[in-house]
Amino acid sequence: MQIRKRVLHLAIPAVISNVLYTFQNIIDAIMIGHYKEPTISISAVGLGGMVYFLFFPLIMGLTTGGVAIIARRWGERNFEEARKTFEDLYTLLILISIPISLFVIFYGWTIPYVLGASEIVVKEAYRYIMGVFIFYPFAVFMAAYQSALRAAGDTKTPMIVDLFANSWNVLWNYILIFGNFGFPELGVMGAAIATGSSYLFGTIVYLYLQKREKLIVYPRLFSRRKTDLKIVVKLFRVGIPAGIERGMWALTSFIYTGIIIAVGGSLGYAAFQVGLKAESLAYMPGFGFSIAATTLVGQYLGMGDMGKAKEAAFEASKLCAIFMGIAGLIMILFPSYLSLLFTGDMSIIKLSAIYLFLMGFTEPFLGILFTLAGSMRGAGYTVMPMVINLTGLLGIRIGFALLFAYPLGLGLIGVWLGMMIETYIRAGWMYLEFRRGKWARVKV
Repeated sequence: MQIRKRVLHLAIPAVISNVLYTFQNIIDAIMIGHYKEPTISISAVGLGGMVYFLFFPLIMGLTTGGVAIIARRWGERNFEEARKTFEDLYTLLILISIPISLFVIFYGWTIPYVLGASEIVVKEAYRYIMGVFIFYPFAVFMAAYQSALRAAGDTKTPMIVDLFANSWNVLWNYILIFGNFGFPELGVMGAAIATGSSYLFGTIVYLYLQKREKLIVYPRLFSRRKTDLKIVVKLFRVGIPAGIERGMWALTSFIYTGIIIAVGGSLGYAAFQVGLKAESLAYMPGFGFSIAATTLVGQYLGMGDMGKAKEAAFEASKLCAIFMGIAGLIMILFPSYLSLLFTGDMSIIKLSAIYLFLMGFTEPFLGILFTLAGSMRGAGYTVMPMVINLTGLLGIRIGFALLFAYPLGLGLIGVWLGMMIETYIRAGWMYLEFRRGKWARVKV
């Protein structure tokens, strides 16, 4: 019961953060879905978002390394070393984010073009990409602060900051997409500016809280302390496999997008995007319980208590599977109603409802997959989760998708069936790897 309470104490604010983030994306999608020519608008925002995540794996990998190290130091009660790790992580991420931002602003249009999107979708997608990537360093700033605070056991502060940032995004979506209150009607570009500026707003909130000494751990932003190369090496050693893993997600999304566009055109991709937005409702508990597992496993290992680390991981996985199973049941029973939230286009609704029905059966297994992978990352054991996800996403998922879509002639539904079957296989493999217990012996 004590461990369950700790899991829930950490998971609930993180789930609320994800609810807020998901709500922001849903409002984004609803407004874009009811803007002019929804097939074009939804596809453009979907492709723009994919480009954003395509350039986030290195950032997420390093933050994963930071979480593992900070959580371990926190469990050891070595708070100064945890702060130094945060400081070096923050500096490293900001330096990396600036050239990425500039590169994508100038060359980001090539990605939707290579994927075979129509000329008008490429144009709109690039407008979205530019609007978001102008603010990219601020998104990285927020990622660094959120990760470090959660590793130290504070999931409430990121929740509060997310509340402010997401409220900002929803307000400016309404103003800039449709041109309300005397502002220009910017459509897709308006959605991008609203999203990007919310990162700037969130950054300002974090800086205000730091100045008021409201953060449990924070970097000294203008410190003259030299970067500790040993910490940087650890960040890369633990984080690079996690970054590669995230990169596999991005690369798989890239390839999957190409397959969906080839099989189903702009309509098929728009339906896929609507399905993903609706399915993101089910991901909310997965995100929260994965964070709780990552933090607790790292902290318990820092205390030298492997038994509690293992118990926390299983408790988080069990609770996550229950909550995501309930969400999956809703997807199975009411897929069309969920799709209707995002668009009034019946051709999109019909296809996305099929996607939601199929994916509803995978949600409990996704919960176990998310949480056990998060547990191993919290221990600093990032290589095998990378191998499992790399093999599953790039090998099994793409292979089944192509097999079902072309030789078996199932088209777009075949692509989604491949996604469904691969999820079962990867979840089972992740469970077996966790049971091996090698993660508990990693030194960070």
